Amino acid sequence: ATQNRAVTKQDYEAMCYKMPPMFGLLKRVKAVRDSDSFKRNINLYVISEDNFGKLISSNSSIKENLKIWLNKNRMINDTIDILDTNIINFGIEFEIVVEPNAERMETLSNATREVKKEFSRLRDIGEPLFITDVYTALKKANGVLDIIKVDITSKVGTLYSDYSINISQNLSPDGRYIVIPDDSIFEIKFPDLDIKGTIK
Repeated sequence: ATQNRAVTKQDYEAMCYKMPPMFGLLKRVKAVRDSDSFKRNINLYVISEDNFGKLISSNSSIKENLKIWLNKNRMINDTIDILDTNIINFGIEFEIVVEPNAERMETLSNATREVKKEFSRLRDIGEPLFITDVYTALKKANGVLDIIKVDITSKVGTLYSDYSINISQNLSPDGRYIVIPDDSIFEIKFPDLDIKGTIK
């Protein structure tokens, strides 16, 4: 009935990922219905990555190619705005207690490695950051007896994105996760620098 046209938000996201690589590469895409629009307008948030695997805004050529690619499959009443995604760079700081018979620095290294492994997966646009994932990773590390605290910090400056959020104001009531707008994405840009642990 829809003649292979994009109807739902998920359809539009799937179409974006099917765009031939010769037209440009998208790392993440999120389609959001524009509640402020009187028409069936869709805000399409996109993000790409550079040669080092770090997130960057999709360039104008990619966005123009994407618009042409989608136009042939969109519903006639739909309008599409292709928008940049805000990158939220963050860091993780944790403090642990080491088991009595464990080697302290080796345990700290194990803990840091487990957190890096957990956060090597790039989150989706608009996906919350679960602080509980840090605790889960730390519990997997050999030699960790207890976890004293975990702090999530904003990373801004020359090497990072110029966009940030107030971590405490976006914390869920139960303290388990940090929410972000639909137009943003979390990224640990430099895991070796941005993930730090200490021993009590």
